[in-house]
Amino acid sequence: MTIPAAKQSEFEKWFKETAGPVLGKFGAKRHEIYKTVKENRFVERIYFDNDFDIPDYFVAVKADSNAWEISRMYEGKFGAKDVELKVLGEI
Repeated sequence: MTIPAAKQSEFEKWFKETAGPVLGKFGAKRHEIYKTVKENRFVERIYFDNDFDIPDYFVAVKADSNAWEISRMYEGKFGAKDVELKVLGEI
């Protein structure tokens, strides 16, 4: 995802202090964020067990009003664009 340059510093702090800990509680083994050097994009990685049902994660987040509000802040407060979702399986 891309975050406007003026909001990146605030986004990084918010993710580490708020979003990561809250959203990481919904069955994730680990929840982290990285920033690409060349493209200046953010990559959020959420690790689940291979047998975890990913749609259940989104249902659980949406059902929790605090978590749902936090999840909407990516685009609302921080202007996230070009958000891509990729589900990878461990081999």
